[in-house]
Amino acid sequence: MSYDLRIINGDIVLQNGDLRTCQDSEKLIQDVLKICLTKAGSNPIAPWYGSYVSRSLVGNMLSTNITMQVAQSQLQSAIENLMALQKAQIKSGQPVSPDELIGSISNISVNRNKSDPRIFAVQVSIISKGFKPITTAFTISGI
Repeated sequence: MSYDLRIINGDIVLQNGDLRTCQDSEKLIQDVLKICLTKAGSNPIAPWYGSYVSRSLVGNMLSTNITMQVAQSQLQSAIENLMALQKAQIKSGQPVSPDELIGSISNISVNRNKSDPRIFAVQVSIISKGFKPITTAFTISGI
């Protein structure tokens, strides 16, 4: 089983003076959030890591339907990259639990906020290899 440092709102979490970790489903949710919210190209060591979704949503002049389709496609690609990373992790011999691995992507929805069109709500639903349904949500904003 692998683990990661627990991150909330971009900050490492401390508990009783110790670094808190996450594993299983909690790690899977964090991994999905990290790859979806990291701007592709922002990591000089791994420029392919992340997604282009914030660039496609914020400030474009395309119709809402096209914008949502592009965003869904970009998030799908990012999550597929995460799945490839997970396969490499297994191949390297690192022990991982089925609950921290993506089995399939169930749904990716992107919706523009009706009262503020600069804000987009994203929801990602996946099934872990441990057959647990996992859903996480986040917002992207040009504010």
